[in-house]
Amino acid sequence: MALTPELLLWWALVYGALPIAAGSLVGLPFWLRGRVLLGNALGSAVIAAVMVVFILQFLFELLTLASVFETDVWLLPLGALVFAGWLDVLVMFFISGAVEQRVNRKRMRLDDL
Repeated sequence: MALTPELLLWWALVYGALPIAAGSLVGLPFWLRGRVLLGNALGSAVIAAVMVVFILQFLFELLTLASVFETDVWLLPLGALVFAGWLDVLVMFFISGAVEQRVNRKRMRLDDL
C-alpha cells in the first residue's frame, strides 16, 4: 500500500485528532469547574484507552501475518502509535491550560464588578 497524502491525512485525523477530541470532551466539564487535575486525569485515561485499542487492533492484524514477527518491520508502526498517544496527552494538557486560563480570566472580571 502506497503512502499517499490522503492516507496520511486519514491517519492524522484518526490517530491524532480523535483521541484528543475524546479526552478533551471528557475533561472539559471538570476544567470549567476549576478541577483541572481531575479533568486532565480523566482525559488522559480516555486517550490511553483509545490508544490501547488502536495498538491492540494493530497487533491483532499482525497476528494474521505470522511471518511479520520474524523481522523488525512491525516495530516502527507500533512505536509511531505509542508516540502519537504521548503526543495526544501533551496536546490535551495545553488545551486544558488554555481552558483554565480562560476560566480564571472570566472569574477575575466577574469578581471585579
